[in-house]
Amino acid sequence: MAKKIIPPPVNTVEFGFHIGVGQPKPMAAADQHNEIELNYVICGNMWLRRGAETVILDSGQAAIHWAAVPHQVIMVEAETTIAWLVIPLAWFLSWKLSPAFNQRILSGGILPPGKDFGERVAGWARDFGKSGELDLAIKLEIEALFRRLALSPGVSPQSLALATSNAQLCRHTEKIVFAITQHFREQITVAGIAKMVGLHPEYAMRLFRNQWGITLWSFILNQRIAEARRLLVFSNAPVTDIAFACGFQSLGRFYASFRKQCGCTPLAYRRSHL
Repeated sequence: MAKKIIPPPVNTVEFGFHIGVGQPKPMAAADQHNEIELNYVICGNMWLRRGAETVILDSGQAAIHWAAVPHQVIMVEAETTIAWLVIPLAWFLSWKLSPAFNQRILSGGILPPGKDFGERVAGWARDFGKSGELDLAIKLEIEALFRRLALSPGVSPQSLALATSNAQLCRHTEKIVFAITQHFREQITVAGIAKMVGLHPEYAMRLFRNQWGITLWSFILNQRIAEARRLLVFSNAPVTDIAFACGFQSLGRFYASFRKQCGCTPLAYRRSHL
């Protein structure tokens, strides 16, 4: 029987809608919350670890990612200033952006929000909460920002959905995502996830694919592989133990899925990050 693996610690507090400008500091532990996060470097640079991968954000660059993957600021240049946004997942889904863009968000893409982005966020942070009308204007401006980003190279404008948002559908999708992030390490099935959120399996699969552009089962596999990569880099656990700790029922399936996503074996991946 595989030994229980103690993963690196994470903070799991939900932020809700959060916006601000300030000077970041290296984090003692990773954050993990089921929201969309954007970090924009106004000046200086910042090293951001997401899962097992580390990206360096220089002045004028932004990282937008789904924050349910553990992420952590590990190094900051002196006097670095950043602007940040944290957006509830249901809010983000209600915008009905293209599945192609949503997949870029899931993978933690680095996108150019514009040179004046820091000033815009500073204004939003200063004005949010002053009045209901002003709050609505800020939310619409943030939505417009993401719609412009969805039109950036690599995302087809024809794939943008223009239909009126459906709050209930967004809540269903948010519940599905939350259930997967909580249970992907277990022996779950698509039918099991659908039952957790009170939906028919076929409806849950169709709804999820329409929102994210990938199948529900592919999303579960992505979560398992992302966690396996993190454990390979940040723990000394044997590969066999990692495979079973991440929800795989056989080593053969784990190796095949890992090689398909990462292009190498788990051991080769671990050695490349030593």
